[in-house]
Amino acid sequence: MAPLKDIDAALAALVERALARLAERVPAVASRRDTLARLALCSDFAIDTLVRQPELLQTLDAPAQPVPVLDPDSEADWPTRIRRWRTAESTRLVWRDVHGHDDVDATLAGASRIADQALQSGTEALTAQLAARHGVVRDADGAPQSLVVFGLGKLGGGELNFSSDVDLVYAFPEHGQSDGARALDAEAWFTRLGQRLAQLLGDVTAEGFSRRVDLRLRPFGASGRLVLSVNAMKQ
Repeated sequence: MAPLKDIDAALAALVERALARLAERVPAVASRRDTLARLALCSDFAIDTLVRQPELLQTLDAPAQPVPVLDPDSEADWPTRIRRWRTAESTRLVWRDVHGHDDVDATLAGASRIADQALQSGTEALTAQLAARHGVVRDADGAPQSLVVFGLGKLGGGELNFSSDVDLVYAFPEHGQSDGARALDAEAWFTRLGQRLAQLLGDVTAEGFSRRVDLRLRPFGASGRLVLSVNAMKQ
């Protein structure tokens, strides 16, 4: 076992390297040295985020920021916007945890909120995109149908940690067909939506990923259909 003085020296060197990286991007590091040193000891992720998004340092104590609206005319920017928002909000949670502003339950609830909001934003953007291309899926009375996303596991319990997958199961209200010129039946329409939602959040890009998505808890697991109607789900 290494002597305590060697461990202390290694930790001090780690902090100095982290602060030096930040100082290259953020002039105000010296004025917040003590609080940033504590952060550096606890989270490489948070330091990496601040290096990538130095403006975040000025707003770490601010309230949580809303999920970005995904512009339908800028689809190529969606993954970056979602990921940068997720890393910023997660870093805010780490900051609050490290400095004693939140307890464990509040931190887990915050991580779950971030995942919920990313899912909601992605679902809304992708739904609008599919509706523009293939029309809206309607029920027997003509009312629009929406994808139902069940969050299971830690997401369902509001207990996500920073590295948890999100366990999702998809359903749709009832069978039918979209009303666009290039119509799709309901299952095909919602399957495309579910696939693209998982990719939007889970694919690894230069900005990392938003959340790894696990769809294997659906009926019949990986061999089952990705999306089922509510009646089929009940059966």
